[in-house]
Amino acid sequence: MKITAIVILKCGSTEDNPIILANASDVSTFGFFQRSSVREFIVFVSRTVAKRTLPGQRQSVQHEEYNVHAYNRGGLCALGFMDQPYPSKKCFFTADPGFG
Repeated sequence: MKITAIVILKCGSTEDNPIILANASDVSTFGFFQRSSVREFIVFVSRTVAKRTLPGQRQSVQHEEYNVHAYNRGGLCALGFMDQPYPSKKCFFTADPGFG
C-alpha cells in the first residue's frame, strides 16, 4: 500500500480551475526523467477531479494502477493518489473526523 500524492485545493463556483493550496508527492519510484511529467499529471488530475466533486461529496476515480480519492467539504477539496490495494474507507475516514 502506497500513497503517491496528497493535494488540498480550494474549489469555488466562479473559478475556472481550483487553486492548489498544498501538494505533497513522493515520485521517487519513478525514473528521474519521468518525475516532472508525473507531477504535472498529478496537478492536472487533481484539478479535474476537484472540479467534478460537488461540496459534501466523496468519490473515487480509478486511473491505470492508481485510485484517486476525493472529498469536498464546503469548497475545500482533499485528494489522495493511492495504489490499488489501499482501502478507500480508510482514506475517507482520515479525511473527515466525523465519518464513521
